[in-house]
Amino acid sequence: MGQCVSDHLIISHQFFVLIKAFQIETFATRIGVKRIAQGASLCLLLNYVHAVATGVLAAPGTFNLIPMIGGHLALAAMLIFRFRQLDPDSMPSVKKYYKHIWDLFYLEYGLYTLI
Repeated sequence: MGQCVSDHLIISHQFFVLIKAFQIETFATRIGVKRIAQGASLCLLLNYVHAVATGVLAAPGTFNLIPMIGGHLALAAMLIFRFRQLDPDSMPSVKKYYKHIWDLFYLEYGLYTLI
């Protein structure tokens, strides 16, 4: 898993360098790293809030409540914690944050087996 994420980060970084070098304007370059990270993180956080609400409002016995509610609360807390550590002006920080987003996705896959 780590090598796959690392390879993707290298390719993404090289692509970003080329875009910047040739002054190609994209949505991401126009909006900026900080706003893209904020928007994406907000979408992911809302997804976790929805999962918690679904667990709370579902009919009894529909879900295993501890992983459905507790697991998604834990993932939301991890997202917020990592977002607060993000420095959008630092490429190493952006890469680390991006890796943590992928970690959340993999943890979600594991969580599905418990729900």
